[in-house]
Amino acid sequence: MSSKKSTASNNGIEYTAVATAVNESPIVTDVDGMNGIDLHKPAAENYGGHNHYVRTVNPDFAAMIPESQGITWEDDFFDDDFDSENIVAVFDFDYEMMESFYASIGWASYAASMLYFPIFWAATIFGTPCYLRKNVKWNVYSQHVAVTRDGIRFVKDKRPQCWGLPCTDAGKSSKTVPFDKITDCDIEEPAGNSMLCIKNVLCTVNVDTASSNQVRHELVIAGLKNPHEFKRLVWAMKRSSKNSPPQPPPPSFEMVDRKTNGNESENIASLLRDIRDELRELKITTTTAAQQQDTTVSAQVPTPTDPELV
Repeated sequence: MSSKKSTASNNGIEYTAVATAVNESPIVTDVDGMNGIDLHKPAAENYGGHNHYVRTVNPDFAAMIPESQGITWEDDFFDDDFDSENIVAVFDFDYEMMESFYASIGWASYAASMLYFPIFWAATIFGTPCYLRKNVKWNVYSQHVAVTRDGIRFVKDKRPQCWGLPCTDAGKSSKTVPFDKITDCDIEEPAGNSMLCIKNVLCTVNVDTASSNQVRHELVIAGLKNPHEFKRLVWAMKRSSKNSPPQPPPPSFEMVDRKTNGNESENIASLLRDIRDELRELKITTTTAAQQQDTTVSAQVPTPTDPELV
């Protein structure tokens, strides 16, 4: 058994390809592509082994945010994302553990439905025994999360549902929680059992904002491999966003703050005097016109006559 390791980068994110094989080791092919390098992931079955592509934090972000140093991930979902240059780090889910846990919950719920036969019968007719595991896997593997320069970005990719037919697909959804809106980011450690007999094994990260309460969290992320690293980076990014200088206003609203020479000051003062004089003339003209209109209306009102004098 042998192994080879090669490193490349794309959009500032470093990629480390590690390959192990029984007879020979695959290599990363360098051809014309993004930033001059196209990472072709060789099929593992061609080499009798497996490949791991480890990504690391952009060195520029690592220099600014020390808490991001040493974070690695294998999830390639955000590699070709439109906002990939603003992604600080991606965090992997423990998909296998999530699939096993949620599938166990599903089977326990299915078994519990036997207590009320109509529900058990309906679930069986609609194929729960055949599609339960598939639905769990489709849902679990569609989840991805990243910490960007703006906030926490959680994505559920397009995925099959129910019987896997195109008409039952669930669309892609994405949610971003800005750092300046976050009021709390804490970890709920697993404890106890679910459904009486299934041990809770997934850590849950709860992200709260001002609109959250004890019942409803702004964002709930369960199953991260490194939830503590995620929490540490979120708080570091929040502190960094507070300490960063405010963004300049748009040019059209930018206030001019500069020293002016004598000629410029005189021109500005003259312009202001002209505006003042025009406003005074406009006020006088408006007042005179209003008075003339009142006089005209008074002259047109007929004088009442005494019928006894006629």
